[in-house]
Amino acid sequence: MKIALQPNPLLIRHSSTSSKKWLNRQMNDKFTKDAKASNYRSRAAFKLIELDKKFSLFSKTTKNIIDLGFAPGAWSQVALERSRSIGIVNPNILGIDLIKCNPPEGVHFVQGDVFTRETQDKIREHFSNQVTSGVTSKEPESESEPESVNKNRLLPVNLILSDMMANTSGVKNSDHFASMDLCTEALKLAIQLLQPKGNLVMKFYTGKEESLLKEELDRIFSKVYRFKPQACRKESKEMYFIGMKKKI
Repeated sequence: MKIALQPNPLLIRHSSTSSKKWLNRQMNDKFTKDAKASNYRSRAAFKLIELDKKFSLFSKTTKNIIDLGFAPGAWSQVALERSRSIGIVNPNILGIDLIKCNPPEGVHFVQGDVFTRETQDKIREHFSNQVTSGVTSKEPESESEPESVNKNRLLPVNLILSDMMANTSGVKNSDHFASMDLCTEALKLAIQLLQPKGNLVMKFYTGKEESLLKEELDRIFSKVYRFKPQACRKESKEMYFIGMKKKI
């Protein structure tokens, strides 16, 4: 005997109410409207625009950029736009994301998990051409140089942007710890790949471990800032750390 399960009207009502609130918020959101008018892929573009205005992230030496948490590509759009506005005709921008996403014209993309060696090797491979061609290296790579040394060689990366965020659970501590894991991975990449005087921007959810992350950033960068752009929703716990001028 089959029993027909009846939908719970309370759950349907809750879901419907939440959806309506989300739709109303999207329709009335200034940054969402502005993003559509400016042909940006998401409202997140305005976060990076404000960060750049305040901290001057892009300069004529910022030619090679990694965009972590790339999808849907709004930050890479801004990076491409800002680079070209200051005279870098062909900036080398590489987006990384778990989600498959077509990059804007002029931007490269790798679908993968930044936690895995496979994805990290693809990042190195993408930028290693700059090293082997002598763009930033003082000495060319020797064919006999051990692979382990090659992998540890600093690449010509000038800026790492991380808008990565795990799917939120609504549990403050869980969301905070998940963001700390992502920030730690972004920082590892910065240590391994970022050139001296390079910059790092990464999103995090506020919580008790952010002070430990700040201490680590202070050790690696000459100046470290904590900032929340206006385009972040007021109720959101997200903020950004900006590490300026990597020391070594």
